Amino acid sequence: MTGMQLRLLQEFALEWQGTRIELPSGMQRLLALLALKGPAHRCLVAGTLWPEVPEVQALGSLRTSIWRINRKLPGCIVTDGVGLAARNMRIDSLEQEVVTQRLLREQVADPLWITEHVEILCRGELLPGWYDEWVLPERERLSQLRLHALEHAAVALSRSGHFAEAIQLALEAVRAEPLRETANAALITVYLAEGNVSDAIYHYRVFRRRLRRELGVDPSPSLRALLPRTAVALSAPPDRPLTPEDGRPRAGALAGPRWREAPVPSPGFRPF
Repeated sequence: MTGMQLRLLQEFALEWQGTRIELPSGMQRLLALLALKGPAHRCLVAGTLWPEVPEVQALGSLRTSIWRINRKLPGCIVTDGVGLAARNMRIDSLEQEVVTQRLLREQVADPLWITEHVEILCRGELLPGWYDEWVLPERERLSQLRLHALEHAAVALSRSGHFAEAIQLALEAVRAEPLRETANAALITVYLAEGNVSDAIYHYRVFRRRLRRELGVDPSPSLRALLPRTAVALSAPPDRPLTPEDGRPRAGALAGPRWREAPVPSPGFRPF
């Protein structure tokens, strides 16, 4: 059977020729495990998926799951002696990993290639809501690869003038990890490259306030150094919550030293 697509990013979903195939939880986990780990010994698979029962019972549950999946989707799981593998399907997490690995290994800066892969880069975390021990390390590994790739791609696109896509990728990195300084630095870099100094200052304020509230620390000097020198001190006082009055400066506000004393307009708090 060909034409199957397995989505593990943001949700578990199996489709065949555009039709979604519903599977019980145990069968979902079997497919996801084989998709993430590749070919594996059936004893390892059984022990991973059914660790709380004796090996004989776990192997029996595995045989039943394989039979049920292949009855519904012939050829989906192939057996080779004691080995098991998922076949004949596209897996989005593997596709994303290929893109992120190439971006980081080759330091790709070709804007056309990057923009062609924006959609796969913006797909979220692996199997959210699954807390199996074999899922958590893979989720963290793929998350770190994606974050580094998003940051690199955003800055690379901003250097070639592709600001809309650059902002989309940088915002996705910030959405995924709001307290990650390198993600916020990428977004500020894109704003500055586009010439939107007020956006860069505003986002720096929001990030600094979030860091102080959540971790009790300030952004690093290297992040502050990204901003124009006159803007580094332009932030809300640290002893009160961020309010709409801590918005972007009005036009021309950077022209003189009175900016810090001038009232700031209220454009409304913008979520990130």
